[in-house]
Amino acid sequence: MAYSDPMPDAYVAEFLDLARSANVTFDITGDRLHMRMIRPNWAMWAPIRHLLDEIGHERIEAFVRREVAARQAVESWNEASVERLKGAAEVMREGV
Repeated sequence: MAYSDPMPDAYVAEFLDLARSANVTFDITGDRLHMRMIRPNWAMWAPIRHLLDEIGHERIEAFVRREVAARQAVESWNEASVERLKGAAEVMREGV
């Protein structure tokens, strides 16, 4: 992979997993990317910081936004499915 090639999502996901294992998370709050550290594993901070600089916050933010959008789409689909199932159950109860 040439340096100018876009970084695959799998690499960003691995970085986020590494960060989570050190109690460092990235979230979108108020339409901005935030890094949260709760009792961080400071021994892992140096490699996390290095990767953060290498990947760049723009790439991490784009990945997190897509991840949040996908999760919201699944939740929305699940809610619609639940409503359809409830409706079907009501129809079945009325038919009995």
